[in-house]
Amino acid sequence: MNINQNFTRQKNGGLRLTIKSLLEKLVQVFIKSRRPKTIKTSKTITKDLERPKTIPSFTAQIPESVTEFSPTVIPVSVQHISELKPGLLWDTCSIINTEDYPEILKYGHDIKNKLYNGPMYVLTLSNYEYANKKCPKDYNEKIIDRGFTGKPRDLHSTLLKLSKSLQVPIIQINVKNSLEIKQLQKKLLPELDKFGLHPGDSTFLAFTILTKSTLLTSDDRLLFSSVHAQCPKPIDFQKFLEKIMQPSPITVVLRERRNYYKNHYNPRWKKR
Repeated sequence: MNINQNFTRQKNGGLRLTIKSLLEKLVQVFIKSRRPKTIKTSKTITKDLERPKTIPSFTAQIPESVTEFSPTVIPVSVQHISELKPGLLWDTCSIINTEDYPEILKYGHDIKNKLYNGPMYVLTLSNYEYANKKCPKDYNEKIIDRGFTGKPRDLHSTLLKLSKSLQVPIIQINVKNSLEIKQLQKKLLPELDKFGLHPGDSTFLAFTILTKSTLLTSDDRLLFSSVHAQCPKPIDFQKFLEKIMQPSPITVVLRERRNYYKNHYNPRWKKR
């Protein structure tokens, strides 16, 4: 073999290797182009966004509700009645009205808005006037009004219900040993006896005058006496309720009582 033949073989062999390598690369490129592309993304740490292991309670974030008003009767003893702040004085009749007609207490908000301009007063004298008294047994007994045979009256319980209805405390003033009250009573009784004023009512009237308070009552004689004593304008509880409740339950009962006694003789209702 000569030199020229060897050169030719090497040349042909190198050419075949070159073609082979080119074909392999083309195949690899073709395969890669057929494979789905994958996009590499960098991992981010989201430690703060991890879901909490326990879900917080929403109720824990709600502020506590406002404490409900607690009905209160505050007993007070004072040496000088005249030093008390003017307010609204409930006499025994008006207190009894709220016990005999409990539907009145549903209108506590309206009563308070129209009447409340200071302390709500009651007197310890009402304890005496409540003693041994009973509530009407039923509606008919309330209509006939010839003495009640129901459950015993309970002043303290009635005042607590009134306080709850009005959403204000009731101030119960001890007037038993008040020298101011006794002195004014001695003056008022002879002057107003002709209007039906009696010792019990004179205590309410004296307190009203001394404290410059407003008297709330459904007692006609006490209303007349208050007007003639020139004390602050008294409020007729029945007429006041008539404007709010339309009609007042007191008015309804009085109307039925009058109708009843048209057919049943009773001296109390002969001229009414």
